[in-house]
Parts: sequence; C-alpha cells; structure tokens
Amino acid sequence: MSVVVRPARLDTDGGCIIKLLSTHLNATYDRRRLEWVCCDNPEGLGRVWVSVDATTGEIVGTAAALSRRIYVDGEENTAWVFGDFCLNPQYRSLGPALQLQRACLNVLKTNEGAFCYDFPSPSMVAVYKRLGFAITGRMLRLAKLLRVDRKVREILKDPLARRAVIAVGNTLLNLAPTKVTADEFLEITVHHGLCGEEFTLLAEQQRGKFEICLQRSAEYLNWRYVNNPFATYEIITARRYGQLKGYAVWTQAREDASVVDLFGENNPAIVKALLAEVVARLTNCGVTTLSLWLNESHPWFSWCSEMGFRQRDAVPMVCVPGPALGKSVDLRSAKWFLMQGDRDG
Repeated sequence: MSVVVRPARLDTDGGCIIKLLSTHLNATYDRRRLEWVCCDNPEGLGRVWVSVDATTGEIVGTAAALSRRIYVDGEENTAWVFGDFCLNPQYRSLGPALQLQRACLNVLKTNEGAFCYDFPSPSMVAVYKRLGFAITGRMLRLAKLLRVDRKVREILKDPLARRAVIAVGNTLLNLAPTKVTADEFLEITVHHGLCGEEFTLLAEQQRGKFEICLQRSAEYLNWRYVNNPFATYEIITARRYGQLKGYAVWTQAREDASVVDLFGENNPAIVKALLAEVVARLTNCGVTTLSLWLNESHPWFSWCSEMGFRQRDAVPMVCVPGPALGKSVDLRSAKWFLMQGDRDG
C-alpha cells in the first residue's frame, strides 16, 4: 500500500477527517470540534495533514499541530502541541506512521516554532525513537481520595454495613492533616463569566518565574475553558487586596474530577489555598477522587504532595527543538510548568 502525505484542506477534506477520527479515535468527534481545535484557537490556525492511499485516493490518516504561545526563560515564543494522530487500522505499520509524523515535525521548519511537544502512546514512542527522538520527560497523574463511597460499594453488598463504613471512612479522610499556610488577606472566590485582562497581566508578571510555561492570556483561557463547547469548567480565583494572585480550573465527570490548570504567583500559600478550596467544594458535591496532571519537573509538585495528592499514573512526553529555540535551552533538563490543560485541545 503506497501512501502520500499532504497538507489537509479543511473545506474539502474535513468530512473525511471527521469520519476517520470519529470511527477510530473519538466517537464524539464532529465538525464543531474540528473547527474549535484548528480554527478558533486565538493563538493561530492549526496545521493538519492527511495520509492518502495513492491508489484509491482515500484519506487513511490524519494528524495536527496546534499553536501555543509559550514563555521560554521569559521570552515569548511559538510552540506546537501535536494531537489527533490517527491512522486507519489497515495502515498502522511503521512506514505510514513515520511519513505522517515527519510531516508534523516539518512545522518547525516552515513556521519557525521554538519546539514541538507531544504525549505519545506506546506505539508512537516507537515512531519517535525511529525518527531519532527520545522521551524528554513524563507527565504524572496525582490523585487525592476525597470520599470512600465508591470503593466501599465495590467491596460491601450489605446496605447497612456500607453506610456505616462509608461514614467512618469519610470522617477519617476529613481528619487527615494537610499543610496549608493560613493567609487571612487571601480571598478565594468563584469566577463567573469571561476572564478579563487581569488574567493576562498575571501571566505577564509571572513570565520570568518559570523556565518553560504556556502563555495564559485571557483570550486563551476564554477559548480553552470558558467558551469550550465540549466540556464544562469551573474557575476559582485567589485575590489579595483585590488583585488577582492565582486561579484553579477544574472539571467534573460524575464521581471524578480533575484540576486541569493551576496558575499564579510562585507562592505555596496561594497554591495550597486554591487546592484546599477545590477539595472542599468537590467533597461536598460527592466527588470520590480529584486528580491533577503535572510534568515531573513542575515546581509545585511537592506542594501538591503536601496537600495529600499521590502519584498514580505517568505518560511520556517528547519535545523536539526547532531552529528558533537556540542552543542555550536544553529541553531535557529544563524546568517545565505543564498541566493537563496544556495538552492538545
């Protein structure tokens, strides 16, 4: 089977791309999601490629590179996060995968991005190794148990015994100590509506505090979370004397919830106060487990651990430098500030 890779034309290829992704990757993928991910992003249009069977003309694969504004040592750059990599099962051999991934990596040459980053599956790790790129780091899922209800239901069948064990277990969880430093001048409130310019200002103020960090402008946050048509997110803010100092973004799915973004001043009191508020709100809503993903070099890893979050899972991260990055930055040894929300849309 001979395969040719070319840039996609969303106006004419969009239907075939959606069919491929909804059949083999995500059953809910539709036109609106394609447009939101690739066209609505305020950081710029996404780049999409398709693999085409040279004999039949059928689109048998697709992949995308999505633009992100990023700070590297305080300097603003463009980065590309890869997503929606999908091949028809009949074409999932190393050759077509290498062709498609090479096309994605060429975005660095044509658009002068600082680097690309990806969170590959085990099969894609093999593709990267064949291309000469090793794993750069890992994203870790930390989880905090908020209620024992689900685990008890799995073990005990008697309703009376369940209620008794659940009551005792949840009481003990609530008594577990956490190292939260009180800050009487810090006000934690729910954020309603669009994110304003104070969020952009906070990102600018912190741009030099973290080696590699996504630019969290108000425009980006509104696209990624507030106006997201596929998921519902909630935001709480931390303010001192009326000035925004930090915020947390989370989403809930039945008994599980995830903090997808946590950002602000590099201050343990602010970070822990935000996490404590999220925990309190979700515990009262019946959530069993709260998770958050951090890269392994994240500067707030220890603070999350002190709040009772424990490592559960890990996925690899691959970063490929581009010409615009320069030789002074080593992506493998750099301190990254990445969370779940910094992955593909």
